Amino acid sequence: MNKAQMIKIFRWKLYLAVAAIIIVLLFDKLIMPLYTRHGQEIEVPDLTSMFFEDARELLKQMELKIVEEEKKFDSSNKFPIGYIMAQNPPPASKVKTGRRIYVITSKGEPVIEMPQLVRRSERNAVFELQKLGLILGEVNYEHSEFFHEGVISEQSIPPATELKPGTVVDITVSLGQFPDKFIVPDVVGRSLRDARRIIFQSGLTLGEVSFQTEDDLLPETVIHQFPEANLEVTQGDTVKLLVSTFGDKAKDLIE
Repeated sequence: MNKAQMIKIFRWKLYLAVAAIIIVLLFDKLIMPLYTRHGQEIEVPDLTSMFFEDARELLKQMELKIVEEEKKFDSSNKFPIGYIMAQNPPPASKVKTGRRIYVITSKGEPVIEMPQLVRRSERNAVFELQKLGLILGEVNYEHSEFFHEGVISEQSIPPATELKPGTVVDITVSLGQFPDKFIVPDVVGRSLRDARRIIFQSGLTLGEVSFQTEDDLLPETVIHQFPEANLEVTQGDTVKLLVSTFGDKAKDLIE
């Protein structure tokens, strides 16, 4: 074997040795870590109060997957729209790479659709508002040529309007057709609240309300009225009331 052949063989052996070293390094530094990491357990992060897209990016970096399982309204008003309210598995759970993490995202505050109250009875309308979490505001009474007595003739918020819980809704209740004459009702002994309602239902207006100390009566009990009951008056005439109170505290006029 001549010298040139020996040099060629040496070079081939050197190349094989270098290739072997490279293969060993690749196996040790790349292939083995990938193999040993396969099935490795990861601690699930706390995703609650995170925006969904931010949580998706975080889990992607951790080789986990996010799945939006459901969207819900947030009655606590803690989570803006698109933020995560709950997750499964919970935070700090140990899972393997590739695991799906299921989340529930917020749809924001609950929305209530305003119901149709017109032509419903006053009692039925009040019950419906309470059931939906809406608040009954002013109740007005007016005579109407189109609506039967006792049914709602007007509502302050149109049907199908989207509302937040606790919204105040005013209603107008029909007193039926205009009577031939208007008679002052007897409200002595009634509570101020009931007297006000009865006066309006009679087509009259509540006028000045004065207060007098009466320790033997419940507060805001009607002691006297003017005009007196059963007198015939004109539509819209005012009825003044004297009402009981405790102590010497002055009261403002009530509209």
